Amino acid sequence: MPTVNLRLCLLLLAVLCQPATAHAYVDPGTGMLLWQGLIAAVGAVLVFMRNPWQAIKRLFERLFRR
Repeated sequence: MPTVNLRLCLLLLAVLCQPATAHAYVDPGTGMLLWQGLIAAVGAVLVFMRNPWQAIKRLFERLFRR
């Protein structure tokens, strides 16, 4: 029985190691979707980092004023 498992594992390994070609199509809308996501991510960082950044600046100003 162990030889059957070994043969099966070797066969599975041989099948998985074969290169596979990808037949994919990327439509023009995909590029715009990526740009939109990038712009949204930059906008989110700017909006959500503004308040904590100002709070950190005020904290340092208060500490160094004393």
